[in-house]
Amino acid sequence: MLYRGWKFNMFNDMKQVNKAIAAVTVIFVMFFFSLSALTTQLLEHKKSDHQSLTLVIFTYAIISMFSYFNVAYVRDFDAIQVNITPLVLTFCGLVTLMRGFDFYLIGMVLSLVADSYCALRFSENHDQIAFSVIERFAMESWCQDAFNKRGNVTAQIVGICMIVGQVYLSLVGAHNGEQLCLLFLGFYFVRLVQFLLKTSIAVNMAQSNFVCLCLAIIGVFSFFQGGMSKMAALSCAVIVLDAILGAAMFVSLNQEDIYKEMGLYQEYKKVKGSLGLNCHGHITNLSVEQVGDVAV
Repeated sequence: MLYRGWKFNMFNDMKQVNKAIAAVTVIFVMFFFSLSALTTQLLEHKKSDHQSLTLVIFTYAIISMFSYFNVAYVRDFDAIQVNITPLVLTFCGLVTLMRGFDFYLIGMVLSLVADSYCALRFSENHDQIAFSVIERFAMESWCQDAFNKRGNVTAQIVGICMIVGQVYLSLVGAHNGEQLCLLFLGFYFVRLVQFLLKTSIAVNMAQSNFVCLCLAIIGVFSFFQGGMSKMAALSCAVIVLDAILGAAMFVSLNQEDIYKEMGLYQEYKKVKGSLGLNCHGHITNLSVEQVGDVAV
């Protein structure tokens, strides 16, 4: 974390293609947003509250770019782009977002979050990640690609009814000037695309159970703040129901993996085994009594 950067010399590493693609994407996205922010501030002749942070992020992106291509004359700058640097910059970016934000700052913070995630999951010898339960929760939804799955008629009917109903409620709320409904509308349009088609992992993450849960929490806080129209309140209720349904189905389908990550898998097996043994013994006793009755 303190002496190695996950993006260092990835251009010349032919054995870790996924990591190389992720590194160059993060670097150029960060470079684009920071350069755009600095250019906009220069052309408009005004200073923003996050100008210093933007300059630091731009410098970090340049150094990471040189480190990615392993340019010799800046090799001494490798200490600046170690894995802990994006974590610190992400924290600074989140604090700045709380004070005020614009489009460029959001882009920079998102690229830093992606950089920090890769830094935390950094591995020296391979680029394959065994996703945890929480990560899968942030990459899946209970109704994704459900239209093309056979034997899931109930999920298909419930899913399409919830999506279409939420699109209608969000459209009406957005027409009435509710900004929250506009956010819900974008989310459910993405979910509708994922319901019907197979898409990329980025689309899966945008309509995942985790995003739905975050939107539901935002909706609940907005509801208790008051001043919400009836359509917006109904839209919040539907998305809360969606989040509960998605979380319940995910937990039900991934019980063993959840217990493994919590370190309770052995206890889970013992409890499950004892319950199965009791049920089996009950059935056996019942069968013996029935045989005795027949014999009598």
